[in-house]
Amino acid sequence: MGFGVLRVMNDDLVQPCRGFGEHPHRDVEICTYIVDGFLSHKDSMGTEETLTRGDIQFMTAGRGVVHSEHNLHETQPLRFIQIWINTRTRGLTPNYGSAAGDSSLRTNKWHHMVSDVGSPAETPIKINQDTNIYVTEISKDEKVTMQLSSGRQGYLLMIEGSACISVNGDNETLDRHDGAEVKMKK
Repeated sequence: MGFGVLRVMNDDLVQPCRGFGEHPHRDVEICTYIVDGFLSHKDSMGTEETLTRGDIQFMTAGRGVVHSEHNLHETQPLRFIQIWINTRTRGLTPNYGSAAGDSSLRTNKWHHMVSDVGSPAETPIKINQDTNIYVTEISKDEKVTMQLSSGRQGYLLMIEGSACISVNGDNETLDRHDGAEVKMKK
């Protein structure tokens, strides 16, 4: 894919009792947002947990980490968005963390979930790159606004439903699975 430091954004659907067996990563920040279902994560750092709708996890792969992801539920599919972000520094110590989702923080407003370790922003997840991740769930006839500073860029993914976006006076409708790249001029 490649857009700025965004390397990959996958929208994964995992059937019940299926998943991704152990596999390695290195020198990448991986953030995973759970859309529906239950994601069971296990890694070589000793982390083992299950996340659900609205939860987010991060993994600094750094010098190398092995992990697996599964949907252990017997009947419910799992859907998650996995985002790979190029790290600013190679060879970091691997790290993992997660944060529980709270629908009240993202309903009809942007919830800032991920920011740079060097940023003063108070977010539940901090990663090693000048990156921010926000989520929102917008009710019908509601509106949210996001301002990007000069020289910044953003990538918007429509996870569910559809919405009209306006960038510099240009209007576009995004439907489920659509993405939009936004670059602000310097």
